[in-house]
Amino acid sequence: MIVIKIVVRTLKKRKKMESVIIRPKNEILNKHIQYFLFFKKKDQSLLHYTTFPNNNLCLAIYRQNNINYITDTTKNSCQITSGNKNFTTRLYGFHKMPFTVNIESNLEQICIIFKPSALRAFTRVPYEDLMSSDDFCNILSYKDDTVLEQIFEENEFSRKADKLEHLLLTNLKYEVPSKFKEALYLISCDNNCNLTVDSLAKNLDISTSSLFRLFKNNLGQNPKSYLKTIRFRSSLNEILNSQKTLTNVAYINQYFDQSHFINDFKSFSGYSPNQLIDKVSLQQNQLVWIYNKVDFD
Repeated sequence: MIVIKIVVRTLKKRKKMESVIIRPKNEILNKHIQYFLFFKKKDQSLLHYTTFPNNNLCLAIYRQNNINYITDTTKNSCQITSGNKNFTTRLYGFHKMPFTVNIESNLEQICIIFKPSALRAFTRVPYEDLMSSDDFCNILSYKDDTVLEQIFEENEFSRKADKLEHLLLTNLKYEVPSKFKEALYLISCDNNCNLTVDSLAKNLDISTSSLFRLFKNNLGQNPKSYLKTIRFRSSLNEILNSQKTLTNVAYINQYFDQSHFINDFKSFSGYSPNQLIDKVSLQQNQLVWIYNKVDFD
């Protein structure tokens, strides 16, 4: 088990939010779950952070929080405040712009980060219904809130992760279609960014309309959006983890020119590549986010 622990402290009053990443121990579950992410914040201080589009889905489970999620053509944000409901769940993903989270209360949150298409191994509920639902039962079957109570009551994050693994394994029902597995394999073999929708369909020996249905049914996202997100994440990783120039990064990731690269990068992150380098925090190549400075009274 790999545990990555991040403690964020402000300069005044030593306020903090604790974040812990734990990867699944079970080899079968490792094929479907990228990691578990736990948040814990024990005070009413204000905190906000920003994450960026990725090719996975996040199932977030909150205890006694209200969640106000707003997404449209100009805004993609989530406001977390104190609430009376014992548990609230929300599925996040397929972002086309930066995702900003504003925390205005205590917070106890569990996130299950699914690998691409992996949600299909647990449920056949249409993605449109899942994305608009706050009902955990739509993804994992359980009779009441007892199982969630037991997970949240565990004091150690590793014990929470163990119980989550057990719950997920008992609900593992389906196999992802082989043709879709082949599509993801071809994308990964082509360095994540060089394939087009037409060339991918040709390699799979199917029509582009069949490819569209294959992605929408098993990933919830169309192939063009998926490939664009893959290219952005590949560029982001290159910028953060290598010494390559921005010109080389743009060339490697098949952008038409530098202007195309910068504009695409801004649409996903809100910043140019140079601006973002000075703002982001990178944790073990798993979490790329910005913690914004917060002032206290």
